[in-house]
Amino acid sequence: MPELHLDCPAGIAGDMFLAAMADLGVDLAPLRAAFAKAEVDVEITALDAQDKGIRGKRLEILAPHAQPMRHLAELTAIVRALPFSERVRERSEDALIRLAEVEAGVHGCAVADVHFHEVGAVDTLVDVVGGFWALETLGIRRVTCSRLPWFSGTVRCAHGLMPLPAPATTVLLQGKPVYPTQFEGELITPTGALLLDRMVDEFTSGPAGHLERTGLGLGTMELPTVNGLRLLLLAGDGPGLERIMVLETNVDHLTGEEIGGVFGVLLDAGALDVLFLPGVMKKNRPGGLLQVLCKPEDLARIRDLTFAQTMTLGLRMTETTRAVLPRAASVRATPWGEVNAKETEIEGQRYARPEFEALQALAKRTGRSVAQLRYLLGEE
Repeated sequence: MPELHLDCPAGIAGDMFLAAMADLGVDLAPLRAAFAKAEVDVEITALDAQDKGIRGKRLEILAPHAQPMRHLAELTAIVRALPFSERVRERSEDALIRLAEVEAGVHGCAVADVHFHEVGAVDTLVDVVGGFWALETLGIRRVTCSRLPWFSGTVRCAHGLMPLPAPATTVLLQGKPVYPTQFEGELITPTGALLLDRMVDEFTSGPAGHLERTGLGLGTMELPTVNGLRLLLLAGDGPGLERIMVLETNVDHLTGEEIGGVFGVLLDAGALDVLFLPGVMKKNRPGGLLQVLCKPEDLARIRDLTFAQTMTLGLRMTETTRAVLPRAASVRATPWGEVNAKETEIEGQRYARPEFEALQALAKRTGRSVAQLRYLLGEE
């Protein structure tokens, strides 16, 4: 299944992403129809446009009536009414909740009290929902992104004149690689930062794979360079190779409870995996090998966190590669309802494995055990 790489020399906004997906070949007509079924009257068009002589698409969103400021509950109700897959609705709702939490933290209020000044309008609902829907339409299984340009200046919003990047954007960009520029103007909008925060699996120095085609989504601000987000669609037919870091340390001074706590902290911080292998250490002490896997760009943060959480005096660090099969989220129908699953392909044969959490929820509803459900669904 294909991968998508975001090349962001001029930043990203929600409308630029959806325009670039349209330039890749995504037909926006089903998106318009979906909002109409949810009783949201909006016209969504990807127009042919040029910037500095370079052709791309520019998104035009027209709502016939002024849109009111909305609270989170109103936005999520619209999302739930859209006739899309459960996966698209869940990812869209999760993104809106994330933005509400960020805005609440910035303004010092409760999440339920957040007024979505910038995102309450229909155009941003289109950007968020349309982005996740477009990913599913193209069957994208993995999203990578280039480093992001840092910018300056001011922007006027409902709360007055704000420094750039906007406060919500700054929070959403935390933990992501940036580099300095001389640009003055809003290169990355809050909606663009939100899509990066909820879509991107890995930030890389560039795309890797067989390039199939590209799409360019143009912004409206005048820049010295082309104001565009470039998307690169890559073939992902076989196992992909990823660079990862392996951190190891011998532990004989922590209790089992403390080791369990270390697992939770490291995984919550973005470690790819954590493993503890019991053994006998020097001086015949019972202990074990703690192994942590992480992405190269997360090395410094995960390393320092491992030191702090374990109080170990040394870590062995090596770089290696791992082969990862193409995978995608899917929904599997069962006699008891739909369950989320992971889908992959091995030697031409497709396999779908239900998510454990989905089976747990199904087990509670049906009174069966997870093991029984796996057997009945052929997941022995």
